[in-house]
Amino acid sequence: MCHSHLGGRPPAPDLEAERRLAALLAAASADILLAAAHDLSDGGLAIALAESCLRGGTGCTVRLPGDPFTPLFSESPARAVVAVRPGAEPAFGRLAAAYGVPAVAIGIVGGDSLTVAGSFSIPLAELGAVHARTLPALFGPGRPGPVLSG
Repeated sequence: MCHSHLGGRPPAPDLEAERRLAALLAAASADILLAAAHDLSDGGLAIALAESCLRGGTGCTVRLPGDPFTPLFSESPARAVVAVRPGAEPAFGRLAAAYGVPAVAIGIVGGDSLTVAGSFSIPLAELGAVHARTLPALFGPGRPGPVLSG
């Protein structure tokens, strides 16, 4: 709404890019270059960072060029965020190039907040509390949850 854009076509899948990304992540994992990895297909970078910080119990600080809205919430395909083990950055960069996957450093892991420089910083304790109470706040204690079919 704030960008005067409500809709549009979803991004077209790029199966070759997905294959290259999966192969890169498998190779980087086998070479013990990664501490963590998360795809960006469901909620974009913002959700992946929040889930990763909560799962790992540590914060991060990222810097995004220009308006961070699109990089934070884009669900375009064949993208992931990875935490590269300290000292393994050059090896990961070479491996990404060998697999034809563009890679750029956007930040560092550490601290007790999820921070997007110039935009926001959320302490992990607050992020965890909000994350844990979302569905109970919607449905209330003792109230039945949604009925899902699949």
